[in-house]
Order: sequence, then structure tokens, then C-alpha cells
Amino acid sequence: MSKNWIFLFIVLTVIVAGCTNSKTVTTDDGTEMEMNVPDSAKDDWCPTGASWQASNPQSGESTSMMIIGTVTVSGVEMCKATFESNVDEEFAEGEYLWSEDGEIFTWTFYDAQGKVVYKMEMKDSKMTYTDEEGNVQTV
Repeated sequence: MSKNWIFLFIVLTVIVAGCTNSKTVTTDDGTEMEMNVPDSAKDDWCPTGASWQASNPQSGESTSMMIIGTVTVSGVEMCKATFESNVDEEFAEGEYLWSEDGEIFTWTFYDAQGKVVYKMEMKDSKMTYTDEEGNVQTV
């Protein structure tokens, strides 16, 4: 998956957090983005059921994300979203977890076989990257 699609994941996640009801946008390159937040969740920091989908009708590529709800990780309540993509087999699906204050988050990307190929975590003001070989880099 290109870095542009990873960037799109992150940007659209932020957009979904501020979006209400359903909205469709078409970018200059023909990519269509549809965002949906149920009315019951629009004021919630973790709007369960909110979703977005980006697709390019010319290439057939698509990516979708759905907010599942809250989970507790290491004693911290976090919002969990899952996503799927057919853009590149290297990044077929994944999950995004974030705390209400935004200080802690984790992006995990899986290949088509469910193997972790990339993980990015922010905790205690430190960013940690883990690649598919298990190599860890902290910034």
C-alpha cells in the first residue's frame, strides 16, 4: 500500500470523528469517500457504528473503516476501529485504537493472511514502530 493510502486512513479517521450523518465527497483523482456517523453517536468521543469508505471506480481500489466501540488496553479505555482494503495485499486489513485524550494510539496493519506487517504506537510521548520482522524503533 502506498504511503498516500496510509495518510488517507489517518486523515479520514479525523474527519469521521467530526462528521455527522452521511456525506460523500469525490476527490480530484476520482476517489469517492463516504462517511457515516449515526445520530445517536455524533457527540460521542468513540462513535460506535461510524464508518467511512474510500473507493476509486477507475482502479477498483477501496478501503473501509468501522468504529467498533471501546476496549480496555493496559488499563486505558480506548476506541477501536477496524479497516479493510484491497489496495495492496501487504496491507489488507488493520485496526486503530486511540484514547479519548488522543495521547495514546496504536495503528496495526495486517497482510491478507492476518500477519502483522506494520505497527505504530504512541504512548508516554514516545512513538514506536514495529515492522513485519519484529524490528522495533522508538522515536
